[in-house]
Amino acid sequence: MKHYFLLLIGLLVSGLLNAQTPIGRNSIRFGVDLTTLDGPDDVGPRYVGRLAHHFRNDRVLIAAELGYMRVSSINLPFNDVVPDPDRRDRFTTDVTLLVDLLRHPRHALRLGVGFSAWYRRDDIYRGGAALFSPNRLQAVAINRQIDHALNTGGHVATEYEWLFDPRWSVDARLRMANFKDTGMSFMLGTGISHRF
Repeated sequence: MKHYFLLLIGLLVSGLLNAQTPIGRNSIRFGVDLTTLDGPDDVGPRYVGRLAHHFRNDRVLIAAELGYMRVSSINLPFNDVVPDPDRRDRFTTDVTLLVDLLRHPRHALRLGVGFSAWYRRDDIYRGGAALFSPNRLQAVAINRQIDHALNTGGHVATEYEWLFDPRWSVDARLRMANFKDTGMSFMLGTGISHRF
């Protein structure tokens, strides 16, 4: 009987200890951030996928993200010629270290810093010129500027996460990235994560 009692206590203790450890030490997240670019009217959705590793009972998180966004804006006609829309593409990579400020099993409030590298491809209308012959308008020349560049910089982040299931969570986040060549970008977004 004594052996059965010790076995029962061992099973209870191991079950309680197992219940206190997180199910997954890794997570994958898919989300969308409303992101600003360097122009005042260049705001659009950035689609983001993130792979993260959780340390120290989910208090520290290291995350790597890939993202993509395209912003298009319509240009006004010039001498009855409508220029093609402006197109701004961003292929984004971010690495972030986040620390949880809450000691709660289902809620997290994280602050973090990291490094960003965004590849930018811009095709922007810069103006038009009318070419006249002696009697009439001969042609219209449209001037466009095409830029390809890799911009790097740092970012700060804050995010709130709610673990509504042992493996699934939703979050809201706010970020600010400062790039050396193009200035600041602000991001406000939400996403869903799966732990494994």
